Amino acid sequence: MVTIKGKSNSNAKQKKVKSAGDSPVVKAKGWQKVKIKGHVISNDFTGYEGLIGLEVLKDYDAALVKSTQKQSGTRGNEKNKKRKQPKPEDDSEPSTTEDESDSEAEEEASRSSKSSKKARMAEHRAQRILKQREKREKRKELRKQKKAAPNSEPKSTKSKFTPNDEYAPDRFALLRPLPEDGTDLAAASSGDEEVPQLVPSTPQDEKDMTKWNGMGVPAPIMRALAEQGYEAPTQIQAMTLPAAIHGKKDILGAAETGSGKTLAFGIPILSGIMELKQRNDGSCIRKAPKVKGTQQVEEPPQSKDNHNHELTPPPEELDYVSGASDEESDAEEHNQGMGRPLYAVVLTPTRELAVQVKNHLVAAAKYTGIRVAAIFGGLSVAKQERVLRQCPEIVVATPGRLWELYAQGNQHLNKIENVNFLCIDETDRMVEKGHFEELRSLLKVLNADEDRKKLRQNFVFSATLTLVHDLPEHMQKRNLAKRPKFVKQTVDQKIESLIEELGISQPKIVDITSSQQTAQTLTESRLLCAIDEKDYYLYYFVQRHPGRTIVFCNSIDCVKRLATLFGLLDCNPLPLHANMIQKQRLKNLERFRDSPMGLLIATDVAARGLDIPNVEHVIHYQVPRTSENYVHRSGRTARANKHGITVMFMEPGEVKTYVRLYKTLERTEDLPLFPISERFMGSVKERVNLARELDKEELKLRRTQSEEGWMKKHAEEMDMIIDGYNDESGSDQDEDPFIIERRRNRVHVDTVRAQLAALLSKPIFPKGFSFKYPTSTGQLLSGSDMATSNGKSAVETMKAAIEDMKLAKKQRNKRKRNV
Repeated sequence: MVTIKGKSNSNAKQKKVKSAGDSPVVKAKGWQKVKIKGHVISNDFTGYEGLIGLEVLKDYDAALVKSTQKQSGTRGNEKNKKRKQPKPEDDSEPSTTEDESDSEAEEEASRSSKSSKKARMAEHRAQRILKQREKREKRKELRKQKKAAPNSEPKSTKSKFTPNDEYAPDRFALLRPLPEDGTDLAAASSGDEEVPQLVPSTPQDEKDMTKWNGMGVPAPIMRALAEQGYEAPTQIQAMTLPAAIHGKKDILGAAETGSGKTLAFGIPILSGIMELKQRNDGSCIRKAPKVKGTQQVEEPPQSKDNHNHELTPPPEELDYVSGASDEESDAEEHNQGMGRPLYAVVLTPTRELAVQVKNHLVAAAKYTGIRVAAIFGGLSVAKQERVLRQCPEIVVATPGRLWELYAQGNQHLNKIENVNFLCIDETDRMVEKGHFEELRSLLKVLNADEDRKKLRQNFVFSATLTLVHDLPEHMQKRNLAKRPKFVKQTVDQKIESLIEELGISQPKIVDITSSQQTAQTLTESRLLCAIDEKDYYLYYFVQRHPGRTIVFCNSIDCVKRLATLFGLLDCNPLPLHANMIQKQRLKNLERFRDSPMGLLIATDVAARGLDIPNVEHVIHYQVPRTSENYVHRSGRTARANKHGITVMFMEPGEVKTYVRLYKTLERTEDLPLFPISERFMGSVKERVNLARELDKEELKLRRTQSEEGWMKKHAEEMDMIIDGYNDESGSDQDEDPFIIERRRNRVHVDTVRAQLAALLSKPIFPKGFSFKYPTSTGQLLSGSDMATSNGKSAVETMKAAIEDMKLAKKQRNKRKRNV
């Protein structure tokens, strides 16, 4: 029902007149209940036909309105009749009794209505429970029929929740809203009943996904990729997907960081699992063995509706009704999960990378119904056992925790021997000697059966897969003698050893790495300084070029020291290393992703595979020990064709490591020097020195407090009273010299903290300044074009410095020729 305001009447003195036989008169400017012709819907969704309710305006045509006062319920008519009866003026007692009877009747009517509502709700709930039980029994019967006759094709049942893209384009329509000015109301409210005009809805602009044609990607995965914004495959994806999906080849991929390697192995794994689930292949065989003289049997092509097979549960199972779930249904779900095989295992070197790969696969498998789980150390084993109890088809794990759960006899991981897909991300790190011994144990289990090993599809990906090192020094010295000489390993020999160790049978090698091993949009530079001055230049860079920055260190102690120091300098650093609790590591990564000016100080734990968007700067606080670490560290920036910069801080003791690193990378020129303005280094050093002093004094204070707490504890246990410990009042003459020193240290700490806060409140760099920077020859040149470089980024500053260095070199060569 709809309430509508009646038309105003000039005669405001009209009132209701109660008489026998007279019809009620509508009160002026009152509200009355009306019924509207056409398609409307009531508040309780009953009693009307149609889809959409129309808003009745003030000037709506009265021809479309019918009064429903006469059509109201009998109970309402009785109430109206009782209200219409004239009240006796003379006798007061009868009137009171009638009023009491009316009130009692109303109360009884309200109670009966409430009881009837409760009864209806109970009946409705009971009907829903019965329907759900009937549907559950039907599903049990269907499962029994499938088990009894696995070869017979069951009838295709269409789900209620069919994707919208299967409907015709004009399937849905929208109502045209009424104009606000009311110009067309007269035409809309003619004497005849008119159904609201339907307008075809305009579909949203769909993304062009034609560049994915020919790759063999199923429709559900394409839909998820479109939602994620992947309109075209990357180079590594375009070269690996057809061979992996159509040809079922083993893939060895080498590509730069940020080139989309995760989806390059994730899409073939998901499409292969969908194919196996469609075939209902219990043997879990994906690719046919290669036998001479025989042709491979072609697999049945996928139909268009394959993505509807084994999707998410129907809506009846998703709705929760109290009393509908019982122990039998829980046991049924558990038994159903136990029958779900383990199709794929993805191994990663770090925990954070495992979480990232799992998130990428979950996003790509959104409409496939494939379950993905991440298993890694740092979290409770019981929680991860509950995750494995749901029997996910894909397990992304680190080797240590996976081997631990497998050795404990986990029921789902016992299926790892029959796995169909194996992916090892960042393979060069995983197969290093002395690291990940659990991986070799897992490979022995996976390759125990030769037939299964040949039928398994393998994926090996890394950014430094084709990077080969020089021989170590002890081997080079041994080559000088007459003993058998060691020969440097070639790229082909390295790949052949990987193929043999991992049990790869039908490899396809894809190498798209550039000669410099880093992205084309990456700007590389270095900075020469003493070991004690690295803190100064790091604080200078962070303050001079704000942005999302990652600082890499070689040791955990260095990360802790820098995190404490830059915390005192109000830089809000976020540490990340292997000794941290896993929850804190993930929390720091999330904070870093959310902060556009974040500062992450980390070890090489964060160097591989992490896809953190919009990282502008990567600082190598210490020269990386290997060229792989340098490539992976630098790959955290300049991702997805975006620009970034890396700065390597070098002290004289690290020059030898730097030379060996760039010899491995086959670089011919040294990195250019990053420009530093010595004009502002004085204020920078003053702040850093105060922060260092404050850190030392706070460390002393913490030590004295711990010693005082130890002495207080033992004094209380022995019921002893020590002067100066049990009370704060007292002069220096009555106290121990140790207590006096502690008090002076506390005063000094407060003084230094106040001085540092006063300095940090002042800006270091004024708006618009020029500076001088050294060239490769050691000459200082002034950046005249950078006189107002306060708004420039570090990449722009470095590129301008490189151009000035080239120009100065040309001028110097010109002067030499003239001489």
